[in-house]
Amino acid sequence: MSTVRPETTVEATTTTQLEVVTTIRRVPSDELGSEGHIIIGSTRYDFAFECYHAGAGDILALGIGEDPDGDATTQAIVQAFLGQTYVAVLIGDARVIELAIDQPADLFVQSDLISGSALRFVDAAGSAGVGEDMGLGTVTVECQGFAPGLPDEYIIS
Repeated sequence: MSTVRPETTVEATTTTQLEVVTTIRRVPSDELGSEGHIIIGSTRYDFAFECYHAGAGDILALGIGEDPDGDATTQAIVQAFLGQTYVAVLIGDARVIELAIDQPADLFVQSDLISGSALRFVDAAGSAGVGEDMGLGTVTVECQGFAPGLPDEYIIS
């Protein structure tokens, strides 16, 4: 006697959709006036940063600057958390250039310096980490001091 077993097919689809909603409301204080830059392709964005020590070696730097190609205000987010590296440049109210989510990215923290190189950036255009390739870039932030914790308005998702 033979047993007939039904064939089982498993189909799994995983869709991850990230919604990045970040607004920097603080202007870096004179007391924590750190400096740095993000280079994306051939464009260099200079920022005044405020650095935060979130604990366990996790560092966050939020920056304010000006668009070198126009008169828009630029903002920077440099998140050097273990396993949660994130870098973005917000230009004006609409444009976001950030790390590509399909490429590995590492930031290094040594003393007061946050740095990263060979980082792939995309013009996100409303889709977090996906968009037009903007090329490779680097990040350098020299923190002159650290505020404890994270700013109240900063949400990690």
